[in-house]
Amino acid sequence: MRKIIVLTLGLLTISFNVLSDDGSPEMKAEAKALIQAADYQCEKVNGVYPAHFSNSFTVFCDDVYEYTIKDRGGRWVVEVND
Repeated sequence: MRKIIVLTLGLLTISFNVLSDDGSPEMKAEAKALIQAADYQCEKVNGVYPAHFSNSFTVFCDDVYEYTIKDRGGRWVVEVND
């Protein structure tokens, strides 16, 4: 029981650290380039957050827009989140 509690606390700590990080400058630049290449608006990336169980990212731009970037068969696809 003690091991389960320690493991759970460790995973929660890692999760909170990941959530507090808004992405590296390189990740933000790549996300911005993909979004703009798909003819969507993005002047400044506010945050890039990887999904935990899929090969996708949620991206916030210009304090207004939200996009999901997904890997579809080796190609990155940008979707607008309303």
